[in-house]
Amino acid sequence: MSACDKTFVSDNRKPMPENYAMFGEAPSKEGSHPIEITYRVGHTASDCNNSCIIANGVPSHADCQGSGNACVVKIRLWPIGGQPKGEAFSMVVDTLWEPTYGDFFNMPARSLTILDNPDATFRFLNIPAQLLERDSLTQQFIFNGLFFSDTAAYSNN
Repeated sequence: MSACDKTFVSDNRKPMPENYAMFGEAPSKEGSHPIEITYRVGHTASDCNNSCIIANGVPSHADCQGSGNACVVKIRLWPIGGQPKGEAFSMVVDTLWEPTYGDFFNMPARSLTILDNPDATFRFLNIPAQLLERDSLTQQFIFNGLFFSDTAAYSNN
């Protein structure tokens, strides 16, 4: 005897949004699930006249950081202290060196469309603009002030 699985393939595929979030499958020992985020960020040095950041008192440019959509960043975040409870929460980046090898990351405000919301109570993960600094002990970045909403809080410019 033999059998085969019938797979339905749809030609009605919607394009992926530029900025999105997906809940991960593997829970941590605290019972929280990771959130994998993909977003566009950054601009060219000519777009900011090579002066979008001040490093040691000198205006300069940081690739793939700040406003714009020149680069794609894909990272996994873990809620700090278990699943998000309340209106604003913090998350830590899963790896040590993403989204940059530097000690800071200029995160612009982003509203990420949630693709696979398990309970359908919200549609967006919102990340306010912030300068992320690498934690001196863990060497990881921590995103603060994240919140869920039914509508996009930011325009993603």
